[in-house]
Amino acid sequence: MAENITDRATVNSELMTPEIPAAREAGNAVFIPKCIKDKKYTLAVVAVITALVITIIALAVKKPQPCPLCPPPVDAACPDRWVGYLGKCYYKSEDKRNWSDSESRCSFLGASLAVIDTKPDLDFLWDFTRPSHHWIGLSREAGQPWKWPNGTEFGNQFTVRGEGFCAYINDLGVSSTKCAVVKNFVCSLADACAKRKQNL
Repeated sequence: MAENITDRATVNSELMTPEIPAAREAGNAVFIPKCIKDKKYTLAVVAVITALVITIIALAVKKPQPCPLCPPPVDAACPDRWVGYLGKCYYKSEDKRNWSDSESRCSFLGASLAVIDTKPDLDFLWDFTRPSHHWIGLSREAGQPWKWPNGTEFGNQFTVRGEGFCAYINDLGVSSTKCAVVKNFVCSLADACAKRKQNL
């Protein structure tokens, strides 16, 4: 009778737990850990995919960054009664002075007699100062090269006519004469934007 009970228990367990052939040979110990192991991989893959989906959704729905705080309002690029062109401010005088007094007046205004660095600067000044003759910042000593007010040598970007020691702009371009002659003058300085760029 004990054999009957054992046989029935074996039959019942076989019916309730279907096994694959490999598991029957090695026993249930092989099948169960493999099943648990497969579930661990499945759970890990599901967790990673879920994390990726959440990250993608979060990035897609992310609020745009607010604009950076606007800088405080700045003054105009050039002072009143000055004209701006290509990073410089120009002041055209109404009064006439000799070259050195003109340079002193420009210095008082925080500038120098006009410095011409490029052909576009020259073309602009030529139009800006017409029809009068205006002192610019170019001067020289006897037997010395032309220099700008800051001491840098003139790079010969244009021709300076005449045999004088101080230069002025006129209808023909740039000419020179005696520094004691009285003329209008034009001052220049870097505009506020150019100054900020230099300080960065």
